This record gives sequence, structure tokens and C-alpha cells, in this order.
Amino acid sequence: MKNIYSFILLVGASSLLFGCKSVELPSVFDKGTKEVPRYGKEALYYQCENYQSFGLKLSATGDEAWVMLPDHEVGLLRDADDKQHYHYGTMDLRLNGDQTTLDDSDHLHLKGCKTADTSK
Repeated sequence: MKNIYSFILLVGASSLLFGCKSVELPSVFDKGTKEVPRYGKEALYYQCENYQSFGLKLSATGDEAWVMLPDHEVGLLRDADDKQHYHYGTMDLRLNGDQTTLDDSDHLHLKGCKTADTSK
């Protein structure tokens, strides 16, 4: 009877040790970054006032701009008169250095937006 309990205890301890070997614990001291850009490598990342942000991709010709918000993307067309102004429907994007604005008259009002490189 004692041998059976010893055998069960040995099998149980062995299975726990093998199970622990397959679990990978995160390294607290890992200095490398594994962060993947949220909007892709070719997109510009804008950080705005009130901790809001968006991504922006411009077409090769600059005639179109894709605004990437957390829940959807919107394609905007360049204004014929103002080369720094993109719009579609009620959404307007005005590229103005560190004072870039993205405005949708309904609910989205982002101002004081800076690219990630200039906001550091």
C-alpha cells in the first residue's frame, strides 16, 4: 500500500514538473522592445492633445490620405485649392506641423497633433 502512494506521488510530482517546463514566464528584466507599430511601419503616428491619437498614410502622389482611428479608417481627398487640407464628407484633416487638426463636425475634434518624432 505504501508503494502505491509513493508511485502516485512520484507520478503527480513528475507531471507537475513537466507542466511547469512548458510554461514560459515573462522576463522582467528584458530590455528589448517587442512593440509592433499600431498603424504599420509606413504610417505616420500623430499624438494629439488629451492623449488622443491617429495614424496617417498618404498616397504616393499625395492626393489621398488614409486616417486610421482606433475603430475604423477613413479615406480623405486633397483639396484642390489648399494642398495641406484633406476632406471627405464632414471630416477634415489640416496638416500644419505641430498644430495638425482632424475634425469631424459630428463628434471627433483632435487638435494640437504632432507626429511621434516631433513630440519627443
